Amino acid sequence: MKFVNAGANAGRNSVANALLLTSALIAPLVSMPAAAVAQSAKPQATELPAVEVAAPEASRRQAQPARDRSRSAAGRARRPAQRAVQAPQPVQPVQRAVFERGTDPVPGFVPSVSASGTKTDTKLIETPQSVSVISRDNLDARGIDTVAQALQYTAGVAVQTGGADPRYDQARIRGFETNGFSNFRDGLRDTANGSAYFSVFRNEPYGVQRIDVVKGPSSVMYGQSPPGGLIDLISKRPTDRAFGEVVGLVGNADRLQGAFDVGGPIDKDKTLLYRLTGVLRDSDAQIAKFSDKIKDDRAYIAPAVTWRPTNDTTLTILSDFQHDVFGNAFPVSVGVVRGGKIVDVKALPLFLGDPSYSTFDQTQYRIGYQFEHRFSNDLIVRSRARYGHVDLEYRYLTFAGTPLDTQTVFPRVSRKVLETSDAFNIDNHVIAKASTGPLQHTVLIGTDYQAFELSGDQFGGTAPSLSRINPVYGQQVAIPTTLLQSYKQNLNQAGIYLQDQIKLENWILTLGGRYDAAQQTTINRLNGVPQPNDDTAFTKRAGLTYVFDNGIAPYVSYSESFLPTAGIDFSSNAFKPTKGKQYEGGVKFQPNRDLLFTAAVFDLTQDNVLTADPLHLNYSIQTGQVKSRGFELELLAKPLPGLNLLATYTLQNLKNTESNNGDVGKVPVLIPRHMASAFVDYTLQSGPLAGWGFGAGFRYVGESYMDIVNTLTNDAYTVFDAGLHYRQPKGINLALNVKNIGNDDHAQCTVTGGCQYITPRVITATASYRW
Repeated sequence: MKFVNAGANAGRNSVANALLLTSALIAPLVSMPAAAVAQSAKPQATELPAVEVAAPEASRRQAQPARDRSRSAAGRARRPAQRAVQAPQPVQPVQRAVFERGTDPVPGFVPSVSASGTKTDTKLIETPQSVSVISRDNLDARGIDTVAQALQYTAGVAVQTGGADPRYDQARIRGFETNGFSNFRDGLRDTANGSAYFSVFRNEPYGVQRIDVVKGPSSVMYGQSPPGGLIDLISKRPTDRAFGEVVGLVGNADRLQGAFDVGGPIDKDKTLLYRLTGVLRDSDAQIAKFSDKIKDDRAYIAPAVTWRPTNDTTLTILSDFQHDVFGNAFPVSVGVVRGGKIVDVKALPLFLGDPSYSTFDQTQYRIGYQFEHRFSNDLIVRSRARYGHVDLEYRYLTFAGTPLDTQTVFPRVSRKVLETSDAFNIDNHVIAKASTGPLQHTVLIGTDYQAFELSGDQFGGTAPSLSRINPVYGQQVAIPTTLLQSYKQNLNQAGIYLQDQIKLENWILTLGGRYDAAQQTTINRLNGVPQPNDDTAFTKRAGLTYVFDNGIAPYVSYSESFLPTAGIDFSSNAFKPTKGKQYEGGVKFQPNRDLLFTAAVFDLTQDNVLTADPLHLNYSIQTGQVKSRGFELELLAKPLPGLNLLATYTLQNLKNTESNNGDVGKVPVLIPRHMASAFVDYTLQSGPLAGWGFGAGFRYVGESYMDIVNTLTNDAYTVFDAGLHYRQPKGINLALNVKNIGNDDHAQCTVTGGCQYITPRVITATASYRW
């Protein structure tokens, strides 16, 4: 597979230089593990300790209190001149404590540490940026089925803004779309194409042990990315304790699902560990009004192996295979249209596809590794990489032209999309601790590289019309053969980054900078015309936190992002990357492991946004600007044994501040101003009903606009979720979950794109056995 376009010498040189730098960083270090192996006669099962912002070991030893040093000196003065002969003492092996890591499962709902915001295992209250963590217990308590559902109770994150779309794990963070560039798995970008194409990696939520949401620009750590933030799904990892779980699930929409999760040590020394997770589902889709016409089947398997030859070295191989089949992933509901505007969505719900033709058939696989070697607690080297592949066949029907309320028959056209994509990512970095006077440094330096290739063809054809009064499904639709589009896209990015977390007593100053070289080429294979983009960018971040002894931590920060923009202007000049910058301030409070409260205000700006060229019809220029300002509250708490609480509130004010589209000062479509949610989960701890419990919550989404000039609005809505459960650490577990109890059929509409319904009522009953 050829990732780099042959004509892009500048991009090639940048990539080559970055890879050489990676080798230079890692090569002097990788020769040392052999010595470490020799020092350990018998591998131990102790986990590697986490990275913490603290003084290096040598400095901590030198910081012995003065009275202790004086006592040692006095003891030496009183010691007789002739030493007594003492029997040799046996050497005791060094025992290390088990530390919480940023990728570990979270006990309960309340997290403490994350690695997604800084690439070091940093406490959340010491991270000068808003980071939300959704634990496995949180996911299980709510009985989530999709990644979108997993994010519904997260501050600053809006899902289903355009209605339910099971094709993608879509979300908006602080008003900006995440699809494509913001989707991460285990700290590596899943794919590098935006919403313009279809073949993006999808994720099975049963295969993750936590989800980290980093809010705001994050290019300093991860390179090209939208300004809103990123979503990092952390895969289930092997453990040194044997365990197992089998799950059976039934639900409405004729859903049948089985799952299993088993793992543990392979050998008695626990140097080899394994985990195997799988899901098999046969179901109709969770689509309002049309679920009986749409399939939602899945097969998922995820093997993982960890090798720990010494106390200080670990290598984990993570892989997964997934096959999804939908009858039609994106049914369109049409509202009554007058004067080119939707005025009544419920007057005309209509499924424009056909089960005999429509399908979304995607096969994907990923394989990669996570490596870490710890020379000491003050010097750690890490490397991680992954390769992934996607094959997609997508067939759908849509209306020809604009639907009108006077129409009784809707003409349709057929479409077929064939796409394949390949993605490769590698990230190498070194973490080192040092002291300069009273300052304690945790320094991170690394390089990363990503390569992405997409190839696709889109075909068009005719299809029978559909009556809105008496729609007939199961009609014969010919497979289209007329080639409408044929494209190929190559993207390569190499970056080098540096971060220093500087601690002075209770103060923590986080500084970071990064240089990237990105090369993107899109080729229209119908005319052979390439559109090359070669971009470089320097991004930076600075944050200051003060951690009081009682767990209160106010902070301020500044961060930047960049994202290459495909295409050219009227003069055939390639577009520049969009750039984001954010000022954020807030306070975090975590006095113990049972409470985490975060309040954040932010001012986020995206520049170089495409807007209409006033001098050349159908062309764009980069004079647009979008501002997002807002306020977020998030509470996670365990006030009593067995009781977990979460609550969020989001106020976001997103506006186009510069544009040629006639929408200056207007809010982009489908962006709610207010969002709120709360969920409570309680399990009885004693008595004859011990293990039984319940969960209940609500989700509120405020009004949004249907059109760019903000004359039509989508109504606000509130939905309720609830569940009953019986839980035991081992043995039989039962759960009944109901999402959207009232079956609210609220639709989200745009004037140009029609309407989509949110996910309807979903009922699932689950029985599992754990050992």
